[in-house]
Amino acid sequence: MDEIYSKLNQYLSEICNYLEKDNSFLLDNILRISILNSHFLNRTQNETFGYEIIHNHLTFEDVFLLAREIIESIDKSYLTDFDKLISTGEIDFSFEDEYIESKCVTFYKNKNEAQQMININRSFNYDDCLDLVHEFIHYTNGKTYTENRHLFTEFISIYYELYAEDFLLKKGINKKELNIFGRMKSLKYHSKMFFNYEVVLVAYLTFGPIQKDTLPYLKKYILNMTQEDFDDECTLFYKNLAMIEKNNKEKLDKNPSLLGKYLSEKFITHNYRYILGTFLAIYARKYVDPKNILYLNQHLADYPTQSVVEICKSIGIDLNSENFSNELFLAIDEYVDELKQINTKNR
Repeated sequence: MDEIYSKLNQYLSEICNYLEKDNSFLLDNILRISILNSHFLNRTQNETFGYEIIHNHLTFEDVFLLAREIIESIDKSYLTDFDKLISTGEIDFSFEDEYIESKCVTFYKNKNEAQQMININRSFNYDDCLDLVHEFIHYTNGKTYTENRHLFTEFISIYYELYAEDFLLKKGINKKELNIFGRMKSLKYHSKMFFNYEVVLVAYLTFGPIQKDTLPYLKKYILNMTQEDFDDECTLFYKNLAMIEKNNKEKLDKNPSLLGKYLSEKFITHNYRYILGTFLAIYARKYVDPKNILYLNQHLADYPTQSVVEICKSIGIDLNSENFSNELFLAIDEYVDELKQINTKNR
């Protein structure tokens, strides 16, 4: 294991150096995020979030107009940009899976000038409306890049995706034409992915380079696990990182300094933002005034120096509250119960 520890520590050093630049919140809060994530997985370990979904005959015009109705109910001022999407060519509907997933693609010419494109990979049911609302919200706050925007944009888009889901259900659509468990399945996927390496990250950031005597510190201060399980997690994480390095060998030969970026993106930086974003969105759905979320979305670029904790508190989410965790999981439990009731009625 010594050789694996040594190489793993090299990778972790590169990862942390990269994260320090744009994802310092993860480094500063890795233990707390890991605890919330593990708690969520324990509570949902028997949940598959399975749901029978059928297609419908919504045209892209139907999807666009229905999403427009939802956007109008959020804030009429957004319609100016929304109505221009087709004429400007900034939106494209896929009919044959041209895209892996729906996405708002943003190219920053500089920090104050962006070129954007919304790609919707059609599901041919009401999920297309949720996707369009989700991606359009990215579009509204993506014109200026800031570190806080990078972190908060998923939270805001997922919040309005849940808003759109509630809107459609209240409208009386056929519930079998909407994947009501879609967001929870996505959350569980990212949670499982993060769970596979969260212990190793916590150990490295808390106690320094991974070595033989790391586990006793973990067991004393954080959690209890066997040496065999810890070594298995270290080995798996090492192998995954080694594969990423191998797959990017040609690019890294040209620019070795990009190793930390390739080891982190679409992996570490990806998973935790969706976990945190979904947690905050479900929390906000229950506890936060919708006007505060709208204000945040419209002023994301106005928070250049405030911390994540300060921004959350300004909209009514106190991350440092002793009750936050209990309130969060109450909101999650209630949301899942709502979905289960809908599922039961559809049988």
